Amino acid sequence: MNEERVYTVSELNRSAREVLEADFAEIWVKGEVSEMKRAASGHLYFTLKDESSEVNAVRFRSRTSALAPVLIEPGKMILALGKLTVYEPRGRYQFVASILQPLGEGVLQAAIEWLKARLKAEGLLDPAHKKPLPPFPRGIGVVTSPSGAALRDIRSVLERRWPIADLYLFPAAVQGENAPDDLVAALDRAGRFSNQARLLDVLILGRGGGSAEDLAPFSDERVARAVFACPIPIVSAVGHEIDFAISDFVADLRAPTPASAAELITPNQIELLELVASHIARAARALMARAARPSDRLRGLLRASFLRIPDRRIETLGQRFDGLVERLSRATARMFSVRADRLVHLENVLRLSDPHLPLRRGYSLTFLKGSEEALRSTSGMTPGVDIETQLGTGRLHSRVEEVMDE
Repeated sequence: MNEERVYTVSELNRSAREVLEADFAEIWVKGEVSEMKRAASGHLYFTLKDESSEVNAVRFRSRTSALAPVLIEPGKMILALGKLTVYEPRGRYQFVASILQPLGEGVLQAAIEWLKARLKAEGLLDPAHKKPLPPFPRGIGVVTSPSGAALRDIRSVLERRWPIADLYLFPAAVQGENAPDDLVAALDRAGRFSNQARLLDVLILGRGGGSAEDLAPFSDERVARAVFACPIPIVSAVGHEIDFAISDFVADLRAPTPASAAELITPNQIELLELVASHIARAARALMARAARPSDRLRGLLRASFLRIPDRRIETLGQRFDGLVERLSRATARMFSVRADRLVHLENVLRLSDPHLPLRRGYSLTFLKGSEEALRSTSGMTPGVDIETQLGTGRLHSRVEEVMDE
């Protein structure tokens, strides 16, 4: 006999259990229920099978679920969430289920509710972790599809309400098998861009409406954890008002739609201008009232002393009064002129700061495909490179055929 270790049966079963439980996290298993029985203890024993294999399964009475208990019966196809293990006393490989859901009856919603309960238990939904949104954002990021209606709606709202903001797109697939990975990568790019290139004050994550399956990527656990870890305040805007995704609960703010997200994060430039004008008018009225008080007092003194002051003295005081009134009028006119010029200046700054103004005049911006930084020279450009051109409305995708340096 060589010196290799000899296991007892108990050691072997224990080692097998530890390997299985370490290598498999909680997983979903689909199969048909058979040989089901409920023990006096309340535990439910059954078998899950498909065309060629089967596995023993158990759902313990003490296991709690994020969902209400679901009745299952032999011959029914179900989805079961649980972990693989080995029952050591018998050396029996088995699946310990925590959630049982009839296939095709709210499976996606069951998974979402289960994930929401788990993230809540970990504190990811705690309001204490919510980051405040800035009142006057200048850098706004958007994680969505570059061809979807969500981006168009957001742009339209920003052009109307707050055109001085700079908008940066971090494109990602918003539905399909690869969408969760795409969304996580886009959130990571946005974080690095904000840290290294241009500070982003807020980030909108979302898409337009769709079926529950279409919106499922925004309820993926990887996306939820990426949203929580992102250093930028995030507004989740997925689907329509009646739609909810896990990202809505983890994000710093939930918006019913992408367009409403743009409205929630920006002030209205027209309302701001009206507020500035109102403050200027109020200050002008206060100044005029303050300036009028000495004039009223002087008139009162003149009237009270009329009978005691010689005619010449009255005429002299009257001339002095006229001069004071004239200087006061000129000072008031200058004050209104300065404030009116200031208001016009502010309006021009808001209008000229609109980043889309040059585009509407026929200019355009060119980017390397996938980049958000505009090209300023042909340095480093080579034929065959894919580029994108931003026009006043829409984008053009093209490829460099020839590079000519002036």
